[in-house]
Amino acid sequence: MTMLGSIQNLMINELCAEGAYLDGRELGEVFLPKAEVESHLELGDSVQVFIFQDSQGHMTGTTKTPIAQVGEFALLRVKEINSFGAFLDLGVSKDILAPFNEQKPKMRDGHSYLVKLYLDNASQRLCASSNINKFVNKTDAEYAPLQEVDLIVASKTDIGYKVIINEQHLGVVFFNTIFKRMFIGQKLKGFVKVVREDGKIDVVLEKPGMAKVTGLSEQILAELSAKGGFLPLGDKSDPELIRKTFSTSKANFKKAIGGLFKQGKIDIEAKSISLRK
Repeated sequence: MTMLGSIQNLMINELCAEGAYLDGRELGEVFLPKAEVESHLELGDSVQVFIFQDSQGHMTGTTKTPIAQVGEFALLRVKEINSFGAFLDLGVSKDILAPFNEQKPKMRDGHSYLVKLYLDNASQRLCASSNINKFVNKTDAEYAPLQEVDLIVASKTDIGYKVIINEQHLGVVFFNTIFKRMFIGQKLKGFVKVVREDGKIDVVLEKPGMAKVTGLSEQILAELSAKGGFLPLGDKSDPELIRKTFSTSKANFKKAIGGLFKQGKIDIEAKSISLRK
């Protein structure tokens, strides 16, 4: 199905001085401006375009890649605010409208917000909404303990970061479990720690226990190899320096290097480690 606000491969029906008309199937003809029609294209050729409506409501295509498509979450910057709402930069020639009733919080010019792109039922226009709660699943979540999931950072709270899990549910990553930089709109992997009886979901960014240590050990060996067999990090190193280097806690780091030492792979000093020759 051809959908407004998505990237599609469309066939050229007509070439003219102004550009090309593409077969948008359910959407009708889609106009591609001349500046984006490559000279080698002919009738019947297929072109990959992002479909949007111009200011007159005409179906238009662009070969430029948008920051996001309909149904996706993205961090977009406000370019202008007028009587209709806020217009956000989508990375193409057409900005996207976030109506005032879809702004939570109220948007300010020049600021960026996590939004979801959707088709407005009344106008059938592509719009954006920062009312994230509107788009997440309110039904009970079914995740296995420590199931790996895709995360999008939605907001910062007093206890941690609210995240969107698999674009379906909301969860929280608590500050005391974070050992890497996080920011709104960031996409990363995580693990469901627990789904509580009240439906709230706790999420962690790294597996606890030996599963995490095993992966960290491999990461440490790779970093040692890349740095000539020596790293200025050891048992007594600053926890913040360890966090910045390996995005992990000092406790996990010490477990990992302790295991590598027992395996005879590294030597450990107070503030350094080295590959054993």
